[in-house]
Parts: sequence; C-alpha cells; structure tokens
Amino acid sequence: MALVDLTVEFYGQAVHAASDLWSGRSASDAVELYAHGINALREHVKPTVHIHYHIRDAGSVVNVVPDYSKIWVRVRDSKRAGMKIVYQRVQEMVEGAAILANVDYKVSLISRIHELLPNVVGGKVMHENLKTLGEITYTDEEIAFAQDIQRATDIPLTGMDGTLQPWEYPRENPGGGSIDVGDVSFIVPIIRMTATIAPYGMPWHSWAVVASGASSIGHKGLVHASKAFPMTGVDLFTNES
Repeated sequence: MALVDLTVEFYGQAVHAASDLWSGRSASDAVELYAHGINALREHVKPTVHIHYHIRDAGSVVNVVPDYSKIWVRVRDSKRAGMKIVYQRVQEMVEGAAILANVDYKVSLISRIHELLPNVVGGKVMHENLKTLGEITYTDEEIAFAQDIQRATDIPLTGMDGTLQPWEYPRENPGGGSIDVGDVSFIVPIIRMTATIAPYGMPWHSWAVVASGASSIGHKGLVHASKAFPMTGVDLFTNES
C-alpha cells in the first residue's frame, strides 16, 4: 500500500498542575484532541484507507501541565492518489487541535512510499518455478512445534501450510502492509514472492513469528525462496521474449 509518515509536535506552556492551571497551555490536550480527530475521521474514509498513530511524548509527570507533546501518524491507501487526500486532511486537523488547546505546532514529513506496481509476466514466471520446487514439507516435530506456538497465541491448531497457492491476477486494492520497493517498481520491474516461515494464522510483528523464523521452519522457507529467485533469474536472462 502507498504510505506517508509524519510527526506532529505541539508546544504549550508548562505550569503547576494544581496551583496555576489558568496560566498553562497543555500540549497533551492538543495531542489528545488531534488523536480524537483522527479517530473520528476513520468513519469518513474509504475502506482501502488505514490510519495509524503512536503518541511518542505527552508529558513526564502528573504534577505539571505538559508544554510539549509528539505524535507519529501514518496514512495508507492502496493507491497513492487516495492516500494523498487523507494525508492532506490529517495535516489540516493539526491546526484545529492547536487552536482548541491554544498551543503552537510543527508538522514534519518522515517518508512517503508508493504502492507496489505488480509485474504480471514476472509473477507468472516465478509461480512456474515454485510449482517445480513443490510444497514445503515438515517433520512431526516441526508440526508439533508449530501447534505449540498456535496454542500459545490462541489460534486453531492447524500446524503448517507449505502448499503452493494458485496464481491469481493482482487485486485492484490489495490489503497488507507497505514496502519501500514500491517506489522502485515504478522504475524497473519487480518480482516478489512469499514463502512460509511460520505456522498458519500467526500474528505478525510478534514474538511468535520471531520464534518460528529462528527455527527449522523459518530456515526451510528461506531455502525455498533462495531457490525460487535464481531459478526465475535464469529464466529471465535466457528467454529473450
């Protein structure tokens, strides 16, 4: 998905939180108001849009009205054009939160990433090589290990799935995350693949995937991918058409 990252900083006036409140301007009020605005916006964006945020700083002690706060905001959409519309809106909302809390603000762009432009011909070539390699097989011990992790993460005990899925034409609005190779894909053709490195249904970005990747399960997936890529490279170099 296309992505844009920004940070917003609010600057207020610190005062004693009990004896001098009327002189203070709370930066934490501003960041809360801004986060509330983002959450209200979720109802009014297209289903392809994802908005994430993480409050990095909102004060350090309860006895002082914070004069500084910081929030990291991320906007995604399946297409860059749609992402830009929401990005513009979340920037405009910063001023509203600052006005309500009577504070100053600063918006900083971190990065922007295009969506991935799929290469259908290359994807089909890769898929043929995956068919040649066949499915990834697992030992009884590996399946038991996978089920232990699924049990620990409250997921059905389905074990491993190393089968090759049917090739599908790329969806118009795919879900999932973002990747900086999306920018590259608008300049040169990009071929990507996925190999199983964890039990089915794992919560990604979690300890469960880390544990799986460090095991023989993860190693098998790595070896599988390391075969598919050079096989595909040979095909591309030897097939002039």
